[in-house]
Amino acid sequence: MEKNMKFLLAAVNAKYIHSNPALYSLKAYAGEKYKNQIEIAEYTINQYARDILADIYLRKPDVVGFSCYIWNISYVLELVRDIHKVLPQCEVWLGGPEVSYDAVQVLEREPEVRGV
Repeated sequence: MEKNMKFLLAAVNAKYIHSNPALYSLKAYAGEKYKNQIEIAEYTINQYARDILADIYLRKPDVVGFSCYIWNISYVLELVRDIHKVLPQCEVWLGGPEVSYDAVQVLEREPEVRGV
C-alpha cells in the first residue's frame, strides 16, 4: 500500500439500519499504520445512484472497494461503470459472495474492475 493512497471501502446496503461488517473488518485488518488512508462509506439501494456517485467523487479515492451481494450487485455494477467516467484513474475492486465465486467471469465482463 502506497503511503499517500486514499482507499474507500463502500457498501450499498438494503436499508439504513443495516451495516456492513466486512468494511469495518477490512479497515481493522489494515491496522493503525493505514487507518487514516481508509474511509468507509455506507449507502442504501434506496438512494439515487447519481447521489452515491457524487459522494464518491467528492471523496476522491485512489481505490474503491465494493462489497457485493445479491441485493446490490446490479446497482454496484452501474456505479462501477460510472466511476471511471468521473474518476478515470480510480481503481475499483469488488468483494463479497456475489463476485468471489466467479471472479474470472466478473473480470472478463466488467473491464472497469481491477480485481476481485
